Amino acid sequence: MSHITWHCRIPKRIWAWAAGIFNLQPNEELVASYKAAKGRSRMIKDLWLVANLEIVTELWKLCNKAFFEDIAVQWLGFKGRLYQVIRDNSIRMKGHMHNNLDDLRILNYFKVRHRSCKFSTPIEVSWTPPNPGEIMICCDGASLGNPGHAGYGVTFRDSNLAVLGVLCVGLGWQTNYYAEVCVVIYGAMLAKRWNVKNLCIRSDSMSCIQAFQKGEKWRMEKSFSPTYAIFITIGK
Repeated sequence: MSHITWHCRIPKRIWAWAAGIFNLQPNEELVASYKAAKGRSRMIKDLWLVANLEIVTELWKLCNKAFFEDIAVQWLGFKGRLYQVIRDNSIRMKGHMHNNLDDLRILNYFKVRHRSCKFSTPIEVSWTPPNPGEIMICCDGASLGNPGHAGYGVTFRDSNLAVLGVLCVGLGWQTNYYAEVCVVIYGAMLAKRWNVKNLCIRSDSMSCIQAFQKGEKWRMEKSFSPTYAIFITIGK
């Protein structure tokens, strides 16, 4: 099977033809051949997968016809069947194409209908530095699973936007909420060691910020970015 579909004269010519069209290197192992399209658009990946499967199938049929029915190999007829199968399968494909000449060349070669290009919409984000005499800590905690292996990270900035320091700690097996709370506590503890009185804490966890607000008169604001801020005064 390996010799018939890959290593004799005709398969080598066919795979070289497919590699030249897609600018990808085929592999005898289907998974490895599919991974060769990493970084390409979803549409090209799907076409490449169909081409790999159909070439193997048509080579097997061609070999049987040549051996049992004594039919000569017709190169144009073989390519025509591949064209037809790829076009038929492309109708059911839902992936996007990239807006580049390489994708357009491949789709035009197989006469596949062009697909919409995936694009991202810019989102306005504002970031306000802390007031003079304040330190801002941008913090976040996460866990791989809930609960799972957890950790957090903190960045400290002054009113001139200069980074004063960073902190990252592993918490072991904890929940995501525990990590979000711990990052605020440890960030405030470190700021207190620096004799900082006014502190601005930014976190993307609304529930965590609300937990720290209970029973305290802290001022909170919501910015355009997906973070929440509280301004506190650390006691002695």
